[in-house]
Amino acid sequence: MLPASPPVVVENGGTHPVPGIPGGDRVTSVMRVGTTPVVLSARRCGPSCVEPAEVYAGSRPLGRAHSAGPSADGAALWMIRDGGTPCLLQRVPLDGGPPGEAQPASCQTAVRGEDRNGLLITVDAGRPEALDVLVDPGTGRTVRQFPRIAAVAGRYLLALGLVDFTAHELDTGRTRTVPRPVPNGRPGEVVPSRDGRLLAVPFEDLEWHAGSTRSLDLWVLDLDGGDRWTRAPSMPVATDFTADALDWTAAGDLVLTGTFAGETSLAAAWRPGTSQWHVIATDLPPRADRSVVALP
Repeated sequence: MLPASPPVVVENGGTHPVPGIPGGDRVTSVMRVGTTPVVLSARRCGPSCVEPAEVYAGSRPLGRAHSAGPSADGAALWMIRDGGTPCLLQRVPLDGGPPGEAQPASCQTAVRGEDRNGLLITVDAGRPEALDVLVDPGTGRTVRQFPRIAAVAGRYLLALGLVDFTAHELDTGRTRTVPRPVPNGRPGEVVPSRDGRLLAVPFEDLEWHAGSTRSLDLWVLDLDGGDRWTRAPSMPVATDFTADALDWTAAGDLVLTGTFAGETSLAAAWRPGTSQWHVIATDLPPRADRSVVALP
């Protein structure tokens, strides 16, 4: 599923729109909650302004939210919703059942997702003073906080420092430095596999070889396998970054979408340990948000 407006599903080389989701001049993003695709569709209120998004689980409306992220059990969304000043953080079931108890939260809080270790949020999202915090959603207690948390998966929290990563073992409290696999590029959004064993880590270089070309260098990190980095085939590749997005399938394939080599818009899949990508589809519809959902 891709965040066009309305969103579309790419299947067997063709595309079809997701029914029940509004289209037009809207800002759309997609996410996976367990195995359920979720759509956030926000109407523009100005050149750089959007209203709270309308949230859909499949085509079921779940209300509006400033931000949303998956619950650990895959059955609900954690949503930042309007509720006066401040906003409210609330767990909203995907099946339309009654929401959980609302807790006060800043409207500038971005929800990233929950796993067994806690709920990962970004405080003051989009601002220079932004802070990533892992909290206990039941009590609001801070479990860990860092200027940037790249991912929380399995028993690890991976924090990004000025140069390298730091792996924090949440069950033992031990930490270790994880050196970057390449010196160039800034780490993009890290995407854990569904079983939490592997982390897809994109490195984005705005001036590839000291020129004007932008490049993507995609690696997979195995923290339980001796901090082993594996470079995806055909990397690095020139890209415009406008539609690059990653997700994992249930079978363990990594799905990548984007516009590469200046002109080729495609979706492709790769299973770590194999030598090449499998192209799923080309000539994808225009989309502005960097998200994708692999189905199933």
